[in-house]
Amino acid sequence: MKSRKIMLAAAIVAAFGLAGCQNNRAPENTDSQASRAESGRTGSSRNETARSNPNATAQTTGRVCRLLQDDDPNRGGRKVVYRCNGRTVLASEEAKSALNSSVPVSFGGGGHTVRANLITRQAANAANKSDEAACERAFINAALKFQQTAQSHGANRVTNFHSYYNRQVLRGGQYDCEVGTFHARVVIRGNIAR
Repeated sequence: MKSRKIMLAAAIVAAFGLAGCQNNRAPENTDSQASRAESGRTGSSRNETARSNPNATAQTTGRVCRLLQDDDPNRGGRKVVYRCNGRTVLASEEAKSALNSSVPVSFGGGGHTVRANLITRQAANAANKSDEAACERAFINAALKFQQTAQSHGANRVTNFHSYYNRQVLRGGQYDCEVGTFHARVVIRGNIAR
């Protein structure tokens, strides 16, 4: 009975050891991707490649986001950082349909501050969408969260809305967005005001 428990414990340790070795292996060879491209597959984007290979970098259209920090292929999971234009996102049709127009969101000051320096960490699903689209949605989620907080505290506007990713203040409508294997994430700080 005692030897059976020891063997079971040894098997579990060995399984964890093998799993750890597999997670640290080098990225897979991309020859199969090259052969698909040569065989006439058209319309494939680097973003599709990134979704099938978590260590590959997805590109954006450049309309809203630009690459700030590329992925480290030696890392266990995916982590890419983009700098995006929040003004463009807030002017988009998706933002207009998701946000409450009676609670404006501004990057500058204004009004009488009810609560200052509030922080929200918001994410968006990155599966089956471009990194840029996921970053846009995460930013819209953050704006919506601030609007809801403003209304619950009797405020009617969001002011001084800015990026606070890695505790770094980024103003002027720009924000940083981290995209992982499954989610895009933003950290936003701002005020609610009347």
